[in-house]
Amino acid sequence: MTGAAIVTGGGGAIGGAACDGLAGRGFAVLVVDLDGAAAEAVAARIVAAGGTASACAADVSDEDAVAAYVRACVERHGAPRAFFNNAAAEGAIAPISDYPTDVFDRTMAINVRGVFLGLKHVIPAMRAAGGSIVNTASQAGIRGVAGLSAYSASKHAVVGLSRGAALEEAPAIRVNCLAPGPTDTRMMADIEQTVRDQGGDPSGFIDRIPAGRYGRPEEIAAAAVWLLADAPDFLTGAVVPVDGAMTTP
Repeated sequence: MTGAAIVTGGGGAIGGAACDGLAGRGFAVLVVDLDGAAAEAVAARIVAAGGTASACAADVSDEDAVAAYVRACVERHGAPRAFFNNAAAEGAIAPISDYPTDVFDRTMAINVRGVFLGLKHVIPAMRAAGGSIVNTASQAGIRGVAGLSAYSASKHAVVGLSRGAALEEAPAIRVNCLAPGPTDTRMMADIEQTVRDQGGDPSGFIDRIPAGRYGRPEEIAAAAVWLLADAPDFLTGAVVPVDGAMTTP
């Protein structure tokens, strides 16, 4: 499958690697990110490598902005055939009793409303030709995580949205959910620093991963690209952990 692809959070490590992978499979990629300069850099990298890409700055929690990035894809590259609904924020690290309500609301807006709005506007544009969607959840969407209540709750919600969308849109559109474990990205670096600033020791994070290390962004991106472009048509409605066995029962 080729055609147009949209990647939100495309200026980040995982999103950018997924943009590269999709472009390498012949997709024309719309790179969407709140950081317009980061999105432009990824799009320019793809074009320099001989692919087709363009950038769009957007806040995924803003419905007008989401509608605009879908229109931009259609106008520049055609109707989307692949959608990596990936943008997210970690929120604060605090117990529920101390968690800032405004941060909770913003985290849910990005991680849940943003995924919902992406589905709401991409699905109608995708229906005519069919396609594939991957929403990014997390290992924190499969199990509880102390101190990350908003993030964990939001990623559980992404799992539910993914399952509902898969049931609604089968068989024309496959919808799956990727659940990465801790990955060597800006997000994990910031979480580690916050834990240190609070007097904690983040070295225990890796101790809880049976594989003994963080994931690499390109590993998570490879799984997303496979689900979008190469997975069998019968694979829909799945929650796919890429977490070094962290959530294995």
